[in-house]
Amino acid sequence: MSDTSNNNDQALGSRQLWMFSAGALIPAMLNFPVSAYLPSFYANNVGLSLSSIGLIFMLARIFDVITDPLMGVLTDRTRTRWGSRRPWVFLSMPLLLLSVWALFFPPAGAGLVWLIVSLFSMTAACTILSITHTAWSADIGGGYNERSRIQAFIIMITMGGALASMLVPAVFEGGASDPVQMRAHVLGLMLLVLTVPSILFTLVSAAKSYEVPQEHVRSRVSPYKAILQALRRQPYLAKMLIADFVQGIAAGTLGALSFYVALAKGLGTRASLLILCFYVVALIAVPFWNKLSYSLGKGPTIGWASILSIFLYVCMGFMPSGNLPIACVAFAILGIPAAAWMFLMKSIVSDCIEVEEKVAGEPRAGMIFALFVLTQKLGGAVAVGLSFLMLSAIGIEAGTDMTDSQRWLVLGIVNTVCCFGHGLLAWVAFRGNREAPTKSECAATA
Repeated sequence: MSDTSNNNDQALGSRQLWMFSAGALIPAMLNFPVSAYLPSFYANNVGLSLSSIGLIFMLARIFDVITDPLMGVLTDRTRTRWGSRRPWVFLSMPLLLLSVWALFFPPAGAGLVWLIVSLFSMTAACTILSITHTAWSADIGGGYNERSRIQAFIIMITMGGALASMLVPAVFEGGASDPVQMRAHVLGLMLLVLTVPSILFTLVSAAKSYEVPQEHVRSRVSPYKAILQALRRQPYLAKMLIADFVQGIAAGTLGALSFYVALAKGLGTRASLLILCFYVVALIAVPFWNKLSYSLGKGPTIGWASILSIFLYVCMGFMPSGNLPIACVAFAILGIPAAAWMFLMKSIVSDCIEVEEKVAGEPRAGMIFALFVLTQKLGGAVAVGLSFLMLSAIGIEAGTDMTDSQRWLVLGIVNTVCCFGHGLLAWVAFRGNREAPTKSECAATA
């Protein structure tokens, strides 16, 4: 749809793609620590109550869910001499710098109002960057397989950012007199240093955003009607939304209960190491799944990766307890298929968007991708709530040992939810592959 997508031979080079993908770094680095590091920092070092912190962070997530679709519409309907995406990405840079400084380095005497303003500002800035950058990635797709390549580069930057946000603070917190404060300050400094170069790399990359000539722009419909039209024209999108929501619950359940899974296997104090093994191998495996999708197709590749995940989750149930080396190997192997659905699903959505924009006569990438981000966030939010309700229901309390029956219940629930999520994803990927836009159909829209 953009200049590059109108000519499938004009694919971005690897250097240009790394530069463009750098825009995904800061949202990835903020995703994990905002919920894992900052609550304890504001409780221990700022002196806010846990109940107030919990309420504010919950409201920030709700605010995020509301602003994502709005941002999708805004970036689609922006018309400037610099394109529809580039101005919003540039705007996110000063907003991120100010909000990250305020959130991670609160002054003496900062209180509830400071947390609310800085957290909500950072959330808004991150939404501007992430939604616009994701929509932009659909604009620059140079062809059917090129879209998978683009999303593979982005997911590698995303996973690399998540790993950095976990690893670097851990290195410095070891000998610190106040590990909680040190962790927050180190991460905040990383974000301040990396925000400007990562966004500038994206801005100066050769990526062009999709602009429809003014004479071809049709009368604009409401965002809700536009989404309904897209779902009616391409039922595969609706099926993928449902699968993405359920898979979001599965991934969120695994994340929320990872400590308790490790505890059930006699490795409660080493949960972070197991997660690290999982992420590192998932990152390394991305190029393999990308290449495989060229020969098998995107849908079948997601399907086979999901079937492999189901097999590995079942095997995890029989992993011996208390053996750290075996557990590290098991979690590393579990990471092999983990990233396949994440970037290939975005690639399929990009294919659907290209067909939809051709029919609609106007940009739709922002609002459609925002809808998928929304399902993932809602799935993760549901997972966290249900996970801890489940722990309470089976009588697990913080600081107490689990009984044998509680261990089996935790492992059984996690495995069941994850297997169901991957099972539904595989079914949609295999069955829906016949409905997804083909390579020839995508080429016909150029």
